[in-house]
Amino acid sequence: MKNFNSSQNGSATQEVTLSEGRLRSGALGLSGVLMQGITHIAPATATLFTIQLTTSYAGVTAPLAYLIAFLIVMMLGVSVTQLAKHFPSAGGYYTYVSRTVSPRAGFLTSWLFFLYEPTNSGYCLAFVGSVLEQALRAEYQIVFPWWLFLLIAGAFVTWVTYRGIELSATLMLVFGIAEVAIVLLLSLWGLFQPGNGGINFSSFHPTNARSLGGLSLAVIFSIFALTGWEGVAPLAEESKDPRRTLPRAIITAILFMGGFLVLCSWGLLVGWGTEGVRAFVGSVENPTFILAKRLWGHAWIMVLLALLNSMLAVAIATNNGATRVWFAMARSGSLPQSLAKVHPRFQTPVNAVILQAVVTLTVGLGLGAWIGPDKEFELMGAVVTFALIFIYSAGNLGVFLLYSRERTEDFHWILHAVFPLLGTLALFFVGYSSLAPWPTPPVAYAPWMVGIWLGVGI
Repeated sequence: MKNFNSSQNGSATQEVTLSEGRLRSGALGLSGVLMQGITHIAPATATLFTIQLTTSYAGVTAPLAYLIAFLIVMMLGVSVTQLAKHFPSAGGYYTYVSRTVSPRAGFLTSWLFFLYEPTNSGYCLAFVGSVLEQALRAEYQIVFPWWLFLLIAGAFVTWVTYRGIELSATLMLVFGIAEVAIVLLLSLWGLFQPGNGGINFSSFHPTNARSLGGLSLAVIFSIFALTGWEGVAPLAEESKDPRRTLPRAIITAILFMGGFLVLCSWGLLVGWGTEGVRAFVGSVENPTFILAKRLWGHAWIMVLLALLNSMLAVAIATNNGATRVWFAMARSGSLPQSLAKVHPRFQTPVNAVILQAVVTLTVGLGLGAWIGPDKEFELMGAVVTFALIFIYSAGNLGVFLLYSRERTEDFHWILHAVFPLLGTLALFFVGYSSLAPWPTPPVAYAPWMVGIWLGVGI
């Protein structure tokens, strides 16, 4: 296998051969890779749980925040496709930035990546465990602590990741279809049976936003809700025809999930009642649960099941992505060689899977016990998004450098200059605006955490 840190301009490429084997080449078609992107975004979680958070900042214009985030992410996605078709590697952004900008920049990108992909399953499973604990206690007087769910779910996800990419893809397909169907049905039901205010389009008028800073912070969390599409990149070496499959999966995942989030957030707010946004934000119980109980009665439990499906699927997807990047970095010499070991039967990076299990439990239990699973989810959501601002921007720079220096015959001003520049400017503008005025804790800690982490890496 090749060392992807070398450049394309004639320098020798180091060959690294592993006695343990390779990842399972050609195991996934377009549908499998696409579901990695969609479930990585976590449709039910992105809709049912970020909507109360985004509405707390943007008010009734939360769907507009999702729309703005969708447009920004689409530009970012187009840029990544321009890299994915030339560098089909399990390293993802690590490979892209190493090959186009510099190996050092690639390492810093992967350093920030450690704040994002490997931590995701820990805080997501802790959060859904907390939601499940509260719901079971309130509805059925059953005591089931969040940390117990984290341990059980973490063990299940680790087993799935260990057993092979085909099993992961099958479960992500089943979980993904179920959660999308349930959330979409609830949202459409809300449009047909609207609350106070009826069906209206006030959610898409910028003047209805509470403030520019509030709308910008809502966009930050909306971008967080849409993150995950880039998670298809680390599956390149296990995909059929990755140079074509990955770009198609990335764009399809963004288009589908962008439209899904805008429609569903609007439907849920209309179903609740756009004149009751303050009650929506201030509800102690998740407002989408309350809406489901009003519209569906006892069948509201399907919404809780959709959330469980969503978190299990995103944990599997992020574990797949994290372990493949660790594998690629170990293969190229940036991490200990032991992480490049591949299971002889299942063809999965077995030591990377074990390391990921440790990270999942450490993040989930550690932060959850310290600040609580709810605050953990909010804090890490902001941390991830601020980290992704730099990761996405590095990828955008890589697109411009690749096509302006090495592939000049393919250079296209819109695809390789305008989109990367606009995407980067939009990210930094939204990031800056979200900090003025300075947010309240725990979100206030996120920029400092990212800055300190980046400083240590430098």
